[in-house]
Amino acid sequence: MSIATMKSSQRVRIEGNGFEETQIVESVSWDDLERYAASKAGGSSERHQSWRSHQHDSSRKDEESPGDLYELWRQEQNIIAARLDKELKSRWELDELIEEQLSRYQSHYFKTMVSTSLKDVSNLLMPTWIPPHELAAVSWLGDWRPTSILDLVRILAAQNPNFSLSEASERVLSQLTREIRIEEAVIDEEYAEIQATCVLHLPFSPLCNAQSREEALGSVQELFGNINKVISKAQRLRYKVLELVMKKLLNQTDTAEFVVAFAGIQDAIHQFGEQKKLKKQYPTVSFKGSGSSS
Repeated sequence: MSIATMKSSQRVRIEGNGFEETQIVESVSWDDLERYAASKAGGSSERHQSWRSHQHDSSRKDEESPGDLYELWRQEQNIIAARLDKELKSRWELDELIEEQLSRYQSHYFKTMVSTSLKDVSNLLMPTWIPPHELAAVSWLGDWRPTSILDLVRILAAQNPNFSLSEASERVLSQLTREIRIEEAVIDEEYAEIQATCVLHLPFSPLCNAQSREEALGSVQELFGNINKVISKAQRLRYKVLELVMKKLLNQTDTAEFVVAFAGIQDAIHQFGEQKKLKKQYPTVSFKGSGSSS
């Protein structure tokens, strides 16, 4: 429809010359204009209908009684409250999972062994149930220090955009790193002292030859006790760092991100160690033949 079709012809009397003249007088209604605009732009008709629907809803809402408006308001509040309650429950569940994981680390790192024989000490230093490559990576002798946990926090903060580490937390992290390195140095010295003096407690050492059997056994038991003490001290320091990171340094979301990354690294090391162990036990043997003839 063109705008010309919306013009209507009317006869009007022109004063002054005494005759009638036909003139075109525009008579356009709002409905005509709306239909015309809709025909010119197809998408605008949908917006117009939405606008008219909104106007209709608004006018209907104005016509509702105060009691109906109150009931609508109350329902909206209940919907929002239910959504907030669901969000809070999910956060509580996340807190419970974090606490459960931390308790598992505690039971693992605080596990002590009373060494009464050479076999106990060997299992304490080199557990047979852990693949050698994994043991070399995650043991203290393999340079697995608690400060590596703090390094993981820095890596996550630098590479993960969702990981929010404030300036105050970064200062705490730096201070914590300095303090833990001091404690690590003390443990390293205790380890070095045991390594330097353990040969004196072996059965073939001159010291043991000059002692009675009971005295030599007591000397070995003392050495075992010192080894157990240093290893337990190192394990407690690891748990201390984990607890500080998960409870004091990071917020709930970042703690969850950290736990996932920390567990993933340990599992990757374990899988790598298992693969190396299997290759050592069952080496691949390649056979070179001349081929089979039919």
